[in-house]
Parts: sequence; C-alpha cells; structure tokens
Amino acid sequence: MAHTDLAPMERLADDRETSAAVTPAGDPADAGARLERTGRRWLMWSFILCPCHLPWTLAILAAVFGGSTIGVFVNQYRTAVGVAIAVIYLIGVAIGFNYLRQAKAKGACTVRF
Repeated sequence: MAHTDLAPMERLADDRETSAAVTPAGDPADAGARLERTGRRWLMWSFILCPCHLPWTLAILAAVFGGSTIGVFVNQYRTAVGVAIAVIYLIGVAIGFNYLRQAKAKGACTVRF
C-alpha cells in the first residue's frame, strides 16, 4: 500500500507493523549482543578512570576546573578524589564484566574470560 494515500497516523501504524515483522521483539541473540555491547562500553569508559592514569586524571581535573570550587576541592583533597576515582573504576569494571557474563550465558558473547 502506497504511503501517499494514508493519513499520517495510519502511515505511522503501518510503519510500526512492518518494523515489528522484520525484527521480532525478544530475540535472545539480539539481547545477548546488546548485553555484550553494553558490557564493552562499561569497560571502555571505566578504563579511562583506571588508577594507573590517576596522575593524568588529577592534572586534567585540576586544569579544567582550576579557579573554581571543584578545582580547589580536587587540589586540596587529592587523596580523597583519587580514592573516589579508583572506587568508580572498580565498580565500572565489575558492572562491565557482569554484563559480559550475562551475554556469555545467552551464548552471544565473543569475549573469552
């Protein structure tokens, strides 16, 4: 059926029916791939906060926020900020690996660990 003779709301309903027929909802392979992508993203962003980069991270934070309240806090409480960054890193890595384990359980994960 051509879209030119349909009202806008009917056209929207027609498009939804077509897309639903092409990609079934709840496909386990798609869910596993989505879990794997999410896990990889968590790991990638967590490694930016890796404690081995801590001197660079603190220097960048101090430079970006220099002269502001946040910059003063980062400069005055370097140890506390470093510990907070390390804890955030560990939590992010744990979440990332948890997503990868879920994807592996669904049989979609290509990462071996």
